[in-house]
Amino acid sequence: MFTRSGTNWSQQAYLKASNTDRDDGFGGSVSISGDTLVIGAIGEDSNATGVNGGQSNNAADRSGAAYVFVRSGTNWSQLAYLKASNTDAGDRFGSSISISGDTLVIGATGEDSRSTGVNGNQSRSPGGARGAAYVRGAYSGPI
Repeated sequence: MFTRSGTNWSQQAYLKASNTDRDDGFGGSVSISGDTLVIGAIGEDSNATGVNGGQSNNAADRSGAAYVFVRSGTNWSQLAYLKASNTDAGDRFGSSISISGDTLVIGATGEDSRSTGVNGNQSRSPGGARGAAYVRGAYSGPI
């Protein structure tokens, strides 16, 4: 993380995932809004789902994850570890990220359900990386 004061840039923080592992790809996508920073890791392998699930296994190869960091003054800390609601190997959750105010969108280019539209059936369906986007918004507190 770099910040600017006038015309001078300086490093404010060096950020790493809470469960760093080989080939996770942490930092492949990033987005910042105010004091909230979200970082993707498309190669992360945990089979956890949702927010702050178990990070200790590698049971879903390249399922992907996103990490939410918040700044207080000049200090950064990890607030959340995010996984898809339907985590599966090869999903690459975190391949794209955008945050604006209280709305966060995370792409998973390898997600393979046959669902269409909004909030359809998220069940795994063999036969291809169709992709999906996951939206979290209008919350009143931490992600």
